[in-house]
Amino acid sequence: MGRVAIPVAAAVTVVLVGGQFVAPLIATSILRSRLSKDGTVLSARVSAFPWLQLLWQHADKVTVRLADYTLEPSRLEGQLHEAEAVGTVDVSIGVLHTGLVTMRHVSFTKHGDELVGAANLDIADLRAALPFVKSLTPVRDSGGRLVLRGTASVLGVEASVDFVVAAQNGKLVLAPTGLLGAFTTITLYDDPQLRVESVTATTVPGGLRFLAKGTVI
Repeated sequence: MGRVAIPVAAAVTVVLVGGQFVAPLIATSILRSRLSKDGTVLSARVSAFPWLQLLWQHADKVTVRLADYTLEPSRLEGQLHEAEAVGTVDVSIGVLHTGLVTMRHVSFTKHGDELVGAANLDIADLRAALPFVKSLTPVRDSGGRLVLRGTASVLGVEASVDFVVAAQNGKLVLAPTGLLGAFTTITLYDDPQLRVESVTATTVPGGLRFLAKGTVI
């Protein structure tokens, strides 16, 4: 019995050790294939120890680098649901098309349920999303908050209006301050499985860069 047990134990060890190398490579290949349907993948890596957790679609870390990516709003919920099973997610995207606005130099990391994301919004892209606004200029208001000041034309009436990137009801929005906010708020990101809790913004050449923090629900 002892002589039989030794080869069996050795075979199990080979399978476990070999699987630790092979299984993450297979998972990475599947991930690259899925991402390449909607964007240009520069690199991708799935890490899992032990590798057996991949059988239950769990992983320790997923790292992705994309030159560009188109994220359909209708598919956000499913992708966030899959990310829940990953301990750490580290993603960067050169250009992200959401169907609402175009974001550039996008990055986000997820540790457990906490998610932090950052992206650039070009003034030209914001103007395209707000056709009734003639101009937008980043300024600081009296409270030190970064706002985008412009001239809007609503129902034939022109008025100066300030826009802010903010967290509103769990969403990431671009909203005018004052009475126009109820009619012209632009949703930049919205998904029922992610609650955006806070947003800060700074100026960059040609636009602004925002940092958002949230929780995966």
